[in-house]
Amino acid sequence: MLSYLDTQNTLHTRMVDFTLQEYLFVTQVVLGEDIRVAYANIYDEAEFKRNIPSEDEEEYLAKFKRDAEILLEQQSCRQLREYLEQEYRSDIQDKASTLEDYRFTGAEVQRLLNNLLHERSQELSEASVRDILALIKSMYDSGALDSGDSFQSHFITIPKKYDILCPQCSREGYAVEGLDFRCQHCGCVAKWSESERRYFPNLNHL
Repeated sequence: MLSYLDTQNTLHTRMVDFTLQEYLFVTQVVLGEDIRVAYANIYDEAEFKRNIPSEDEEEYLAKFKRDAEILLEQQSCRQLREYLEQEYRSDIQDKASTLEDYRFTGAEVQRLLNNLLHERSQELSEASVRDILALIKSMYDSGALDSGDSFQSHFITIPKKYDILCPQCSREGYAVEGLDFRCQHCGCVAKWSESERRYFPNLNHL
């Protein structure tokens, strides 16, 4: 969980100081709020309540876009934002570590992963890819994935291929598991047995 006092104490040791208003503003931005709304809500509270909602709200909010961008570029707010984003991600990952307590549908997993990939698309690192794959594997192993919807239709099974020597002409070829083999050179056929999961040659001279 995000904590103002913990954040203040931690960043103070790094020589980063910020006001309560800056903390509330940056926290809203980290949680996904429009920077104009976050800025006006904190720094123009009285007028914000009068103009939101109203027919003129877009015109009202537009006045704060530049000020909000400038504030976010200040060194203290930049470091505050980086710290809060890191703490927020850590909190989410800690809660997600007990996946056996939850069940997700395939559609929910898709939405979560799409949002995560979108968030990190500008700075996608090798570590973040490993995190995503580890999350999917953890959810699959724990049975937290509910595949009873269209999500499962996105997966296809690729059968195994075997390199073989034709038992009749001894030339190389390949066979696909589950399908009969026919040599492209001599036409020799080997039948696939599903029960024994192996090929049985059907030689002309036998």
